[in-house]
Amino acid sequence: RFTSRFGSKQWYQRRVRGFSRTSMIRFLLLATILLFPTAQCKQCTLLVVAELNRDNTGPPYSFLATVTDVREDATLIDVMDSAESQGFTYEASWHSRWGAFIYTVNGVYADSGKRQFWNIMVGLPGEVMKSSPLGASSYKPRDGERVLFRLKTWGDGNDHY
Repeated sequence: RFTSRFGSKQWYQRRVRGFSRTSMIRFLLLATILLFPTAQCKQCTLLVVAELNRDNTGPPYSFLATVTDVREDATLIDVMDSAESQGFTYEASWHSRWGAFIYTVNGVYADSGKRQFWNIMVGLPGEVMKSSPLGASSYKPRDGERVLFRLKTWGDGNDHY
């Protein structure tokens, strides 16, 4: 006769089987979450106008790439890194306080000696594009947002970016 501190054999078997099923369900749920994460992703379009001081934000663009499956918390630098597979290139210097300073986009160098810089403009389709309030290493583009890099000069009285 089987006895345990739990009582009868039937109660023990039901308890063990129930625990095993519950444990298996929990294990399968956890494995599913870990193996198939449901992280939110977004899409961004990078546009480049390499013509110096062109005020138009519309086409023609010297480069256009749409980057999909970008992490929801991705910064613009992350999007730019993802676009490298589509031929987008950039060079930047890093400042510990202000982050990345973009000085070359797709091989076009912004010459600081000539007061040139890459103006980063952002906006959703249908919106007027505006200068990004943050730099590339801090700005987090919205889903579907367009990001335009325009080569500009500063300090010439035409600083309407």
